[in-house]
Amino acid sequence: MTRAGAARWTEWALRLSLATAFLSAVGDRLGAWGPHGSPHASWGDWHHFRIYADRLNWYMPAAVQPAAAVLATAGEAIFAIALITGFRLREAAIGSGVLLTIFGISMALTLGIKAPLDYSVFTAAAAAFSLALIAADHKREIREGGNHE
Repeated sequence: MTRAGAARWTEWALRLSLATAFLSAVGDRLGAWGPHGSPHASWGDWHHFRIYADRLNWYMPAAVQPAAAVLATAGEAIFAIALITGFRLREAAIGSGVLLTIFGISMALTLGIKAPLDYSVFTAAAAAFSLALIAADHKREIREGGNHE
């Protein structure tokens, strides 16, 4: 396999792993993994997700916290779709990395550093930023009309 071929496979692996993680979390908030308290659900519904999100967003005014939960969820869904389809891939990857970094910092400040490390939040953020670099390189290769090994 060529370096370019390996880069394409790596790009797809990063796109799909980030997108499925986002979609899994969004689905959990909507009950897709079962109701609250079931073995595979973290939240199981919007209400329990909001309790968790409000806890992580303690530094925000209470009036803003509901909007922050909606925006985070919308961001995850939009980034997941963009990552899967490749629409504005570099921007979606950067946005994903920023969202995950904010989430990881909020988790660390609220729950301690072990929580984002155990859930690999910073690893996922680094993967998203790496994807942005790969996407930028791919875009440049296309613009330059070739494959530069």
